[in-house]
Amino acid sequence: MHLAQASVDDPIIARLLEFHHRNMLEVSPPGTAYAFDLDRMRSSDIRIFGAWNDGQLLAVGALRTHSEFAEIKSMRTLPEHGGKGIGKALLDLLLKEASNLGFDLVKLETGISAPFEPANRLYRAAGFSEIGPFAGYTDNGDNRFYELKL
Repeated sequence: MHLAQASVDDPIIARLLEFHHRNMLEVSPPGTAYAFDLDRMRSSDIRIFGAWNDGQLLAVGALRTHSEFAEIKSMRTLPEHGGKGIGKALLDLLLKEASNLGFDLVKLETGISAPFEPANRLYRAAGFSEIGPFAGYTDNGDNRFYELKL
């Protein structure tokens, strides 16, 4: 598996990010999905990373920088590659990147319903602790907030 920084302008990356955004809207109650669309993913405060095997994209994830912490955004492994450790490898890369950028705190928001349980297990296993809303998020009863001190 090859992990590296990627670009939203890569059509393969864009397709997976669009799938992620659409799916978040489908599985989340109205008004509770915080996934960014492609235009927002092009922001200068976001770095996108991908996981590939033999040239095939397996997963994508992003790191958004804030003034005092980094935020994990748009973590998505293709469904057929779930449970293979790809998400963990990508999360480890994002955490390393946050540290390399000088951050000692990483936060994220995710859902609480069944489709989000693999993500919740991943974040808890990585040592993330539950916190309250941050950076303009609101607790709408369908989300969970985490942080990890590096």
